Amino acid sequence: MMAVLQEWIGFLLRWLHLMAGIAWIGTSFYFNWFDLSVRPPKDPVLKENIRGTLDEIHGGSFYYHEQYWPAKHPERLLVHSWPAKTTLITGVLLLGMIYWHGARTYLIDPSVVDMSPLAAIGISFASIAVCWLFYDTLCRRCNDNRTVFAVMSVFVTLAAYGFQHVFSGRAAYIHVGAMLGTCMGLNVWTSIVPHHIAMRRALQAGQPLDKRDGEKSKRRSQHNNYFTLPVTFAMISNHFAVAYNHHFGWIILCLAMGAGVGIRHYMNINYKHDRKESRLMAAVVMAFGAAIGLSFVKKPQPVVSGPVDTPTAMGIVQKRCTACHSQKPTQPGFVAPPGGFVMDTVDQVLSKADKIVQRTSVSRDMPLGNLTAMTDEERAVLAAWIEGQKK
Repeated sequence: MMAVLQEWIGFLLRWLHLMAGIAWIGTSFYFNWFDLSVRPPKDPVLKENIRGTLDEIHGGSFYYHEQYWPAKHPERLLVHSWPAKTTLITGVLLLGMIYWHGARTYLIDPSVVDMSPLAAIGISFASIAVCWLFYDTLCRRCNDNRTVFAVMSVFVTLAAYGFQHVFSGRAAYIHVGAMLGTCMGLNVWTSIVPHHIAMRRALQAGQPLDKRDGEKSKRRSQHNNYFTLPVTFAMISNHFAVAYNHHFGWIILCLAMGAGVGIRHYMNINYKHDRKESRLMAAVVMAFGAAIGLSFVKKPQPVVSGPVDTPTAMGIVQKRCTACHSQKPTQPGFVAPPGGFVMDTVDQVLSKADKIVQRTSVSRDMPLGNLTAMTDEERAVLAAWIEGQKK
């Protein structure tokens, strides 16, 4: 009963996290596009202190916008902070529920580092906290966004390398995304919203706006805009074991995230200057091409000498696979074989032969989190036996 309830809680949290994230990123994209697309007005304007105007069409209607510095607090002012806060909160809950509560399954890979769940959770929490403190301190001490970008690029690269040599491949990717996603969420919570509140209080008190509040808020908002594509790539990476389980997975991740930043910069330049930077887009294509090409570089596999007999192969299956993939799973938390995939008999194994080779020897995402510590030699032996059965 608890397992079913846990599944529902996880499902609902993922749903809320996804919807809040869509609303947050969509809002970020929209307002970033708006800020960079406004132009000096050519016609009479409605408000004071106009910074720019914009016309657009959507859903069968035309819209007119003015960007301005108000002299008094508007009667009705909409705010957009709840999606960011909800995304951050649900993300933390999901990280705790999946990767901390299920540390043995999702966070730890014994073939990488066989550590205790407490140690793994400590590294997970500390790395995310350190990233935020480092980034926030860097932003406070350095006003040059290019320097911040360069330093954070090095930090994220080192983190990606470190995570791959400590956690499971899936957890490594997720934690890089979680670090930057936390920075995004806390940017809203600790910088963007407080500066908005300061601006509103000044207007309510009849005081002139301190435009430095707007500039500081905008700066972190722009950082978030550049973080969006790298973070979303890392967060959906659990569907791409060919990347996160690769022995150069950290490089693939950095190339893809760098390409994501490049895409955002290309779009932002286009919005602001009505100019398409073809060289920048060529660099993006090269980065993605390098990431894809690198995924084809295979790690040298153990050589299997001679034919493999069925008892040896099935011994590996029973030792490494049937804890979950059995009619009666013995692995805690599993009440039925995942995906209905049963491997109790030779016929059942051979009926899914190609998929077993793909998941154990190519993408290498099974066993899940390598919970049963399947070795490279065992993967090679199982693949050799299956290939031998086809002849």
